[in-house]
Amino acid sequence: MDSKNSMTRREAIMRTGALMGGVVFAPSILGVLKGCTATPGVDWTPTLFSNNQARLVSSLADVILPEDDTPSASQAGVPQFIESMVQNIYNEEQRTRFLEGLDQFAEDSSTELEGNFYDLTDDVKYEYTHGLNRAVLEDPSRNDGETPFIMVFRELTMLGYFTSEPGATQVLRYEPTPGEYRGCVPFEEIGRTWAT
Repeated sequence: MDSKNSMTRREAIMRTGALMGGVVFAPSILGVLKGCTATPGVDWTPTLFSNNQARLVSSLADVILPEDDTPSASQAGVPQFIESMVQNIYNEEQRTRFLEGLDQFAEDSSTELEGNFYDLTDDVKYEYTHGLNRAVLEDPSRNDGETPFIMVFRELTMLGYFTSEPGATQVLRYEPTPGEYRGCVPFEEIGRTWAT
């Protein structure tokens, strides 16, 4: 990506957190409480998703959290996490809505971009996804009161990433046995957010 349109992982995380408004959807919380975590690795065999859906999930997750000095979403096992959440945690209605949203995203992006989303360049995928996200945020009334697919997908991606080992130990600060309590510390001294 060119420097004008590129975004660091930190910017992506901050923007996504701000755009989500701190809201985490109930099925996501339930999934984490039941022990769903991402398992690192890019090779996986989907059991719910078709091969094309799995490729799309991997590609879209990597647009949201690309590789830089830390692993990408797919390298952290986020696509498997998303499939596990949709298959094992979502109820039938939520599962159907997610799969329909995924298929609609594939159809819309294929029509607009004249090719499969996962076959396009990183710049094109980023611009398309960013534009879709911006449109959803600028006109929330167009979603008929339902959470837009892209918002649900982003939440699952972020949740999967930060419950994975790379997300919790390489991106967030992690200390298995925390030391002393210091209540008022300048942010510059802290740096990254704590994982635990």
